[in-house]
Amino acid sequence: MKLKKILFIILLPASCFGGMGQELLSLEKCRELAVQKSEDLRIAGKQIDQAEAEKAAVRTMRYPNLSASALGLWLNKDIEMELLLPTKKPDVASGELIPNTMIDPTTGMPVTGADGNPIFNMYAWLPLTIHLGGAYMAGVSLEQPLYTGGKITAGNKMADIGLGMANENLKLQKMNTLAEADRAYWTFVSVHEKVVLAKKAVAMLDTLIRVVEDSYEVGLASRNDLLKARVEYNNATLALHKAKNGLELSRMELCRVTGYDMDTPLEAADTVIDLTFRPVAEKENISKRPEYQLLEKIIALQEENIKRTRADYLPVAGISAGYNHIGGIEFSGEDFDNTSLQVMASVKIPIFHWGEGKKKTTSAKIEKEIKELELKKNSQLLELEIHQARLNLNAAYKRIEIAEMALVQAEENLRVSNDNYEVGMEDIIGLLVAQTRWQETFNEVIEARGAYKIKETVYLKATGQLGL
Repeated sequence: MKLKKILFIILLPASCFGGMGQELLSLEKCRELAVQKSEDLRIAGKQIDQAEAEKAAVRTMRYPNLSASALGLWLNKDIEMELLLPTKKPDVASGELIPNTMIDPTTGMPVTGADGNPIFNMYAWLPLTIHLGGAYMAGVSLEQPLYTGGKITAGNKMADIGLGMANENLKLQKMNTLAEADRAYWTFVSVHEKVVLAKKAVAMLDTLIRVVEDSYEVGLASRNDLLKARVEYNNATLALHKAKNGLELSRMELCRVTGYDMDTPLEAADTVIDLTFRPVAEKENISKRPEYQLLEKIIALQEENIKRTRADYLPVAGISAGYNHIGGIEFSGEDFDNTSLQVMASVKIPIFHWGEGKKKTTSAKIEKEIKELELKKNSQLLELEIHQARLNLNAAYKRIEIAEMALVQAEENLRVSNDNYEVGMEDIIGLLVAQTRWQETFNEVIEARGAYKIKETVYLKATGQLGL
């Protein structure tokens, strides 16, 4: 309780550090702005939209396809030809038409020519002129796949998995964005408090110099004591200048992460002094990690890819129906047109492809085995990352405890040294050392608490809990 009171009193001027016109940022607002600004999140959102569109497109493969077609043809010359057609004659016995071939009276067999074809007694001469000056064909057709070897089903499942992967990637990018925002925010808070501490140290040394100057004037302090105090004051001023530079850089980084203009003044709503220890479990489940979910979905995707590859070498069946109209054709001056309905069923059965289907299926199976090995390898790395994050978080909290105990001792040592100096029982070197030790230990407390907040974020990200 005493330490909290000391810290509160010492850092009380921090509330007065900001000026008018500053943007007040809390951690929640910082996260919200970072999420809104993140280009990676916008890309991930677009990838979800793309995956949803692809899923909807794959769904349509089950439905009939309706299409219309048209064909036009124009020739500047007519097609002219002469046809000699064999004739037929009625058979008295059967009453049917039979070829009117020339019969050899000696053999009773048809007479054949040099080409081996029978010679007819009579031929019909047919002159033919075909006019294609404006021929056309138009129609509509409906096609419905009946069986594709499971290719459509596999494609639909792959589209579902792809959408799931896009959603997991969005979670991953959001965690990365939140982690970046937390790191920038707590770094800014820590450096801000270091500036406040540096100002406090400068003020303390300024007060000490005035005391030493008064003592020097009445002969109670040496010139050497005054010079030592001024040297420490200069060092403290330089440290304050460096701290302000660090604060400016951390402010600009926070502006970058949150989307503010680089010259926007910012003020943090929190301090790392207000800290609650988060108990961590001895073992966390890696299944919450988006990276793990992505690896599992990649394996599921490869499983469907095996089925789709195998489907390329299975029978395919479908039906189609359509209306077609042909017109604009003239045969020897007579118009010709035709409108007809056609229905067709088709089956394609692969028979022999030199083992191509088996080899491609084997390749797809090997790819799946590779992804399973990658999952096993990366699962161990993810577990190691969680374990390391847990150890680092516990070590960070232990560092806070040690730093706070050191600060209590440094505060008491400074009080005793100050009292002793006032009554002449201690020289200025001892007092300056005590002040330096106090500043160093207080600075360590600030760093330890800031590091804890950042490592807490790292732990939450490593266990898949960040932003949940």
